[in-house]
Amino acid sequence: MTAITSNLSRRSAPSSAKLEGNNVIKKRKIIGDSIVQRSVQSALDIHLTLRWWIILSTIAIINIGIWSYSCYLILYNNRKGEGNADDSSPSSNENVNDHPYQRYHLFLSGVYVFVCAYRSFLPRIDLERYCLFDTRLSSIFLGRLAATIAEVSFAAQIALFLYHIGEVHDHVWTQRLALCLVPAIFTAQCFCWCGVVTLNHLYHAIEESIWAVSAFFISGAMGSLAYYQPESQHVGIVGMAMCMVFFVFMVTVDVPMYVKRWRAGQQYMMKMRMSKEDGGKNKHMMYMNSFEGSIDAMERR
Repeated sequence: MTAITSNLSRRSAPSSAKLEGNNVIKKRKIIGDSIVQRSVQSALDIHLTLRWWIILSTIAIINIGIWSYSCYLILYNNRKGEGNADDSSPSSNENVNDHPYQRYHLFLSGVYVFVCAYRSFLPRIDLERYCLFDTRLSSIFLGRLAATIAEVSFAAQIALFLYHIGEVHDHVWTQRLALCLVPAIFTAQCFCWCGVVTLNHLYHAIEESIWAVSAFFISGAMGSLAYYQPESQHVGIVGMAMCMVFFVFMVTVDVPMYVKRWRAGQQYMMKMRMSKEDGGKNKHMMYMNSFEGSIDAMERR
């Protein structure tokens, strides 16, 4: 009986060893497959990111080209008009282009175009402190500063356009709206800086809300232009429609996104405060104060 048992144990020993070897091989195969899948996914992500960056950069270059061509046309027409103004004929004086807002629009649009190009060539995410290229020019502080200048310039350009419309068509309400637009967007940028410095998404929700309200009132101004000025009806309708699309997007997509992120941050902080590791005594904060956030924004990239 002992001999039979020993023979069975000898026969089962190789089979169990073989089974363990097969399990090891399967585990190695699973690990290898997961590594390959991660490598393929990483390569695919890099490829998609590179394609996204190329599209952004291409659009930025096209915008610079269009702005440069517009600049050439405006300067060429102005010089041509100045040359014709030297003639004594009344008809030549009518060709002089003396639009009071033309050069302001050219300058403000240039600021916006080149800042957009800068942020397209060196993209970054402010609050998450992510950047595509690790260079000094990818600093969060520099990117946000450039964006602030560009957005205020864009608001100033819209304000100039609205004020000119109100002046031409004698719309006092439109002129008052134009005067309030730049201070409103400047206030929105202050909230944006608070969000970048403190890492609190609620400030960004307030910023985007100000943009949405501004777009709503601009839509009203363009609608009044279409209603009271039949000769400018197409411009008013198109402007009103674009502003309303922007308003709906901000209210339904952009602002709720930042509110959702803020709530997720609040829930995370509550979990950390109630964690059992420290008995809830220490308050884990994911936000920064103004000084620490400013240093972090200037140094991190």
